[in-house]
Amino acid sequence: MRVELIAAIAYGAFATILAFIPLVLRRSGASAELLALYVASTYLGTVLAGPGLFLSRQGRPLRMAVICWSLARAALLGAAFVTGDVGLLILAAIVWLGEGLPTPIYSGIVQQIYPVEDRGKVMAVIRVGMSVSLLILAPVAGWMLDWTGYRVLFPLAGLIGILAAVTLLRLRFDEGAVRLRQTPTIRHFGSILTHDRRFTLYLAAIVLFGLSGLMPGALIPLVQVDRLHISYTELGWLNLALSLARLLSYFYWGRRIDRWGAVRCLQAAFVINIVAVLPYIWVTRGWMLLPTFVATGFVYSAVDLGFINAAIELARARRIQEYSALQATIIGVRGIIAPFIGVGLLRLGVTGSAIFAVAGGLTLLAARDLHELA
Repeated sequence: MRVELIAAIAYGAFATILAFIPLVLRRSGASAELLALYVASTYLGTVLAGPGLFLSRQGRPLRMAVICWSLARAALLGAAFVTGDVGLLILAAIVWLGEGLPTPIYSGIVQQIYPVEDRGKVMAVIRVGMSVSLLILAPVAGWMLDWTGYRVLFPLAGLIGILAAVTLLRLRFDEGAVRLRQTPTIRHFGSILTHDRRFTLYLAAIVLFGLSGLMPGALIPLVQVDRLHISYTELGWLNLALSLARLLSYFYWGRRIDRWGAVRCLQAAFVINIVAVLPYIWVTRGWMLLPTFVATGFVYSAVDLGFINAAIELARARRIQEYSALQATIIGVRGIIAPFIGVGLLRLGVTGSAIFAVAGGLTLLAARDLHELA
């Protein structure tokens, strides 16, 4: 736990910068379609999590994961030489590709090193370390972007991200228990969908929830820049509020997951997500997004802990990495398609307010689907 806590604190500094990429893209001239492409690119790694299980077949799965994370984060060093939205988008896509591929390996490691009765609380403590970094650095990063630009700050974040990944090599556990004997095929994943109704229903809820957050994903920077004229510094303060809410809610969700189970906690988070989506319909000032960012912090922490633990809870014995890979793949497919649905509706003449309203309804449907499992 101490090793992962140190890595999480460093990762928080890296993740602070990622939150600014959509605004940087918009200010660099990115269109709604390009912003949708960026949102979709954040799921490149997760959609390939199934083939990525090949990494779990190697002798040292943890080392393979660290190499993947390090190479991905090194891509941000290229931001020092990139000027323009397309170049920055390509670098960001490389980052997200490498971030998502080792997801099943990490799920297997978590199951191996933390006892089930305390897993939620332990993971909450680790995520608190990450949130402290986000809390402290969010306004600082916004100020630095206003004064120095992303070509200075993004490479620095990449170096810190590499340090966070390398720190995890200090973990000591039985890697043989995480290593897979063979890479699962489409038939293996299909058998889960056809024979495990509970997990299939859970995946359906995840899809609806993802649509609610990602369908208007490309519209959010448009509202922030074009309607609200938010500066990097103002966004930094809003991200500070998000990070504070995320920090405090980790303690809550960690204990609730150990007592209630991850599925029930996710159901509650899906309801809270309404507050993260609907205010974009009526806000006219940047400060009016404060409740939205606070609610987003609560949802982020629940999803961060909930998705990993729900897959572990619902998975059949010794198949956690297969279940985790299937979950990641569904999340990835959903994430790649959903942003273009929102932009497509916008180009067809549907108002942004209507799209945000539909998103609010979808998150309620997702919570309803989880009710049967909870």
